[in-house]
Amino acid sequence: MSAAGYQGETEVCIIGAGPAGGIIALELAGRGIRSVILEAGPRHDFARRFEYMRRFLKGENPWKTPLAALDRYTTGGRTPYRLEGNRARGVGGSTLYWEGYALRFRAEDFRLRSLHGVAEDWPVSYEELEPYYTRAERALGVAGTADDPWASPRSGGFPLLPFPPSYSDGLFVPACRSLGITLHSLPQARNSIPYAGRARCQGYSTCHVCPIGAKASADLSHILRAEATGHARVLADVSALRLETGPPDRVRAVVYAGHDRRERRLSARLFVVAAGGVETARLLLLSASRDAPQGLANGSGLVGRHFMSHPLLDITGRVAEPVYPYRIGFSTTMTGQFAVGRDRRRRGAFFLEFLNSAGGPPARLAIASRTWGPALEKHVKEEFGRTLGVRIFCEQLPDPARSVSLNPGVKDHFGQPVPHISWGVGDYARAALEEARGIAERILRGAGAKAIRASRLGYASHQMGTHRMGTDPDSSVVDANLRAHDVSNLYLVGGGCFVTASAFPPTLTVAALAIRAAEHLTRVLRG
Repeated sequence: MSAAGYQGETEVCIIGAGPAGGIIALELAGRGIRSVILEAGPRHDFARRFEYMRRFLKGENPWKTPLAALDRYTTGGRTPYRLEGNRARGVGGSTLYWEGYALRFRAEDFRLRSLHGVAEDWPVSYEELEPYYTRAERALGVAGTADDPWASPRSGGFPLLPFPPSYSDGLFVPACRSLGITLHSLPQARNSIPYAGRARCQGYSTCHVCPIGAKASADLSHILRAEATGHARVLADVSALRLETGPPDRVRAVVYAGHDRRERRLSARLFVVAAGGVETARLLLLSASRDAPQGLANGSGLVGRHFMSHPLLDITGRVAEPVYPYRIGFSTTMTGQFAVGRDRRRRGAFFLEFLNSAGGPPARLAIASRTWGPALEKHVKEEFGRTLGVRIFCEQLPDPARSVSLNPGVKDHFGQPVPHISWGVGDYARAALEEARGIAERILRGAGAKAIRASRLGYASHQMGTHRMGTDPDSSVVDANLRAHDVSNLYLVGGGCFVTASAFPPTLTVAALAIRAAEHLTRVLRG
């Protein structure tokens, strides 16, 4: 029977084969628990990664969904949040294209209400999550070293040695030292040595498409291993259309379809939705019924609310001497000095990433020059490799007005309402961005840069907050184990469960929470 034609029953149905779904599938499979994973995108053939890399270098998106109608959405808000290039359907999910930066949240990130009087505290603490952070770093293969003075305590070291600082990192050191800013390594989930059957990083500088699998990717690091146990099965190119309940507080089946639009059903004892902050919220809203008119698991009315991402800015400047960019495609140095111990009542935390790929590559400079022959050669030689850059990642507070809802006026391939995303950057984040911009400009001036400028306001691919966790069913969607308050056999995992956003990328925290949730699922199934 083909994947699209599969119908039946399993112990656990997992919707989404990204980092959260992949990790849970492997954790359960290792305990002998059967699961079926539904993935809306294809299984990308690893043998084609060099072809994907070439397409990426030509400016194409190799992860683009073949069926364009699947990716329809609409936007609103002061700053439209666009999903093109910020998500990937396919086995592996967001880890197919992520940068690989794997940072822990800090202890105070879980206690903003207690410490700073804003937002809400998480129902889990850093201390509770710390052992799972350690396991997540091993699962992903994180390269790093404990040289961050502002990091919260660790119970173990990193599984892989850190990558050495780049040449351009060294150009920032004197300027940062004179300003009292301490630099440290940037932990990342890519192999500094061969690890877990995957190759060592070769520095291709196309890290959104790692052609050799050195960067952790759920399709390679978790899904394949889960399938090898015989306890996990992946159905690719099938979309979950709705969850059916019966009785009202339990999911009975997921209704799904392949590209042919033919509906099929899969029953399970437990259901895990791990489709990302946007699509998880959308599926719950699409699953509205007579018993749940606002959407499944939405008794609080908060499904899709409090959508968060990370606003970002690049601050760049031109220097006289070459900085030798693009020798590696990822950053190796950062500072978390401004992410903790600050007055976070009035403005957000932020961290600074020191770029190894600032300024355009030669091809882009050549196209923009509009010159030919010797003049073109002279232009590229003079312009390439003389830009230093600092990237700012900023925290934003949850706001119910920033949301994911349904737009019934626009339909997808299956005739269902598409997600409508309302997002913006409020005063809290803007105050942090303004302070961070000033610091970055002083660093660049100290490094001898001229013609300093800021990019347009951007945002990361991170999708958080749309099914937040908490102890009170009236003010949250899931509990500390990521079980829906309203539906006893439904679990919602991924960044959507985050209560607050921190300033740091969410993937390592997503992984740690997924490992913790898998332990809970095992206890439920095995008593």
